[in-house]
Amino acid sequence: MKLINLFGATFAVALLGAGCFPGPALQSPKVSEPIGAALPARPINQVKGFGDIPAAPLASLRPGNRGSVIVRAELPSVPEVVTVLRQKGGQPDETVLRNIAGSIWMPGGTIGTHPVTREIRLDWRDENGVQWIYKGRERRTEFTDTSKPRKALTVSSWPTTERVIQSAVSFLNQRGISQSRYGTPFIEPDWALWLNAEKAAGHCVDKEALQTIRVMATMTDLRQSDLPKLPEIGKVSCLNAELPARITVRINATQDGQAIYSDDGTPYPAAILVVDAVSLEVVSGSFIAGADPDRSDYPALSFEEVRRRLAQGGQGGTPQGDVTIDDAAFEWYRIESREDPPTSYLFPALVGSGAITYPDKQVGSYRIIVPLVK
Repeated sequence: MKLINLFGATFAVALLGAGCFPGPALQSPKVSEPIGAALPARPINQVKGFGDIPAAPLASLRPGNRGSVIVRAELPSVPEVVTVLRQKGGQPDETVLRNIAGSIWMPGGTIGTHPVTREIRLDWRDENGVQWIYKGRERRTEFTDTSKPRKALTVSSWPTTERVIQSAVSFLNQRGISQSRYGTPFIEPDWALWLNAEKAAGHCVDKEALQTIRVMATMTDLRQSDLPKLPEIGKVSCLNAELPARITVRINATQDGQAIYSDDGTPYPAAILVVDAVSLEVVSGSFIAGADPDRSDYPALSFEEVRRRLAQGGQGGTPQGDVTIDDAAFEWYRIESREDPPTSYLFPALVGSGAITYPDKQVGSYRIIVPLVK
């Protein structure tokens, strides 16, 4: 049976052989009993059901660094066995691949006997002028609304946070995009929050700062920590402030209500939606489509080993400053295998959250990740 043509989409199929953290902290359950109690659904119950899985990479201890970690949080107990999740990619299997090939008149002999799809990419434009790109391995869709070009680089003020986030969430709802594995939406960088804080500190926008804001308004992946420091009032000629005309709403991914992190404590993004500050329309962005993972149990590290690794800085290695950990909870650590195509796994991890004081006395938030799989 051949697949129907998907809205005139074009297929690009690749065949085998051919730290600091942004946004609000996600709330997670405090797990003091075996992690399995928090994860009741288990399609695969056997121990080591996935066979050999990738080991978490060794952290860089940076022996010359004088950073330290003080753990004040009460750590939960670690069970002897933890549940590992195997995420499903969006690449088609052999049957679907052959159907796709047939629907676009590819010669059957080019597919081979046992093809393995490394990636699939769909690229199309809808009737409203929105350009869409789907990348199967991550199940991530990117889009740009070409009918809404940028009319202004900056604006004099922003709408409220509530209105901006409502626009972003409405965009997802109107297109039937499930948010069951999404966290709480937030704006980053939040230029309005930054400007209010700078004003409260007695700072203002001068000619140089205004030029910097206009340049940064063209950048697409800024974080809150990237925003400039303004000069003090009275030392410069103050001008009317301007803010970028595009607002970035971010949503981090979750699984079973718990956050997903990488080595350095950065949350795994579920959606990034760019909203026009004037029209409140979503003009570009990306989002992932979730799928139920497979689950299997694997031996866990001892409590003593987990605590030792936490005190050493976890996956991020020796911190570049003095860290105090005030809170600890079980979350997820995302890792990929070295296979071609790679397989993504979620390891249960102890996540310690707190603050870091750098050598220059600057203070920031900090997160340490310790995967629990032995």
